[in-house]
Amino acid sequence: MIRVEDVLIKIVENAIKFGAEYADARYEKIFSTTIMYSNDRIERISTGINEGIGIRVLANGAFSFLSTNVIDVNSILQQIKDSVKSAISFGEKRKDKIKLAATKTVKDKVIIKPKYPPEEYPLENKVSFLKDLVSISREKDKRIVNATSLITDISKYKVLVTSEGTEIIYKQPRVYFGLDVVAFEAGRSSWFGIRKASPTGYEYIKNFDTEVLSNEVVQKALKMLKAKPAPAGRFTVVVDNALTGVFIHEAFGHACEGDAIAAGESILKGRLGEKVGSELVTVYDDSTLHEGWGSLKYDDEGVPTQKRVLVEKGYLKGYITNRESAYKLNLSPNGGGRAQSYNHPPIVRMSNTYIVPGDYSKEELFEDIKYGVYLLGSRGGQVDISKGTFQFNAKEAYLIENGEITTPLLDVSLSGYTLEILSNVDAVSKDFDMWPGFCGKSGQSVPAGTGGPHIRIKNAIVGGRR
Repeated sequence: MIRVEDVLIKIVENAIKFGAEYADARYEKIFSTTIMYSNDRIERISTGINEGIGIRVLANGAFSFLSTNVIDVNSILQQIKDSVKSAISFGEKRKDKIKLAATKTVKDKVIIKPKYPPEEYPLENKVSFLKDLVSISREKDKRIVNATSLITDISKYKVLVTSEGTEIIYKQPRVYFGLDVVAFEAGRSSWFGIRKASPTGYEYIKNFDTEVLSNEVVQKALKMLKAKPAPAGRFTVVVDNALTGVFIHEAFGHACEGDAIAAGESILKGRLGEKVGSELVTVYDDSTLHEGWGSLKYDDEGVPTQKRVLVEKGYLKGYITNRESAYKLNLSPNGGGRAQSYNHPPIVRMSNTYIVPGDYSKEELFEDIKYGVYLLGSRGGQVDISKGTFQFNAKEAYLIENGEITTPLLDVSLSGYTLEILSNVDAVSKDFDMWPGFCGKSGQSVPAGTGGPHIRIKNAIVGGRR
């Protein structure tokens, strides 16, 4: 039986023969399951295997990309011949020819072996876990009118071969689950949800007490039934780990991505070495974080990943790059090229982005605030990295009065200028937590971790109901 590696080697060798300057081929076999359980029934369930090859060729300074789930070598070689011709044609129209920054050749095998692989764990056990979360949540209080739980798991086997000699075999499992509840009382409704994930197998969910997890979500939803209209204006705010992570990922991390920098679409273009925040702010994008949701040893170009220092004590120190953007910026590639699957080419992406913990206790952040707002989590928002503006809706919020957390608040948002917010950080706590998510960009979605400590921000713009 012919090895996948040999097929990929043949593909990239022929791409070079057809006139490509560079070629890479990624084979992936993906086992996946998605289940949604709502109230007393399964709302959605899907399982499947997706298998195919994605191929990039660089010719005449232009990339061409093709993907196929029909693994027929002769057919693929003909498609590559056409793809090289297309790249050469595209290159004739390009003024700025694509070139790739140099990187070392790698030959490695990274196999993560979970105790309970997603593709082997019984489907009925997955459903049972979700059913328990929902039934326990609904039994907690008669005001809980809806409870929905979900699981998404993936087990991905990947082989990457490049025309430069890199050969990497990767096997990575992932398990992601969540619970959402809706509470209703006297004409008012409230929602709360939580997400948990790990780049391991189903041993991860065995660590959770469904009773404790359900109770946490239910109590948050019930508490928000009593929320009052929020003040609007500028206040000192304390932001929790989750919203700290969303802010630093969305508003700042995307502005550090090398493709946006090279295209002149980021407020951080040309600002390496400049002060962009308080001396209390240090930011990492860390692909090496132990069991980080966005961690990986190599990116989808075969470049070893890093713990990237984006900001150090307020000064901009680095960008996230793939090989193309690294060349344009005269930097070294640092493993930031990621693809959703074989159907997509690698583009510049974050991994685990977070603010580094500081020296304050969490309690100390609140002590000196006479009147402010405590914001927790995110329900979405919007960002413009070219203007450096953002707006995020908090999942929950509370007044801070004379150093105490008091009244829950409705529909609170944090907005403003990214660099102003970073400059106004005047306290960073010792506590630290990370949260899982899926980051979308250019039609692709990849696992990304976000987090950090609690941070205190002076003179922040808070929006609420008047």
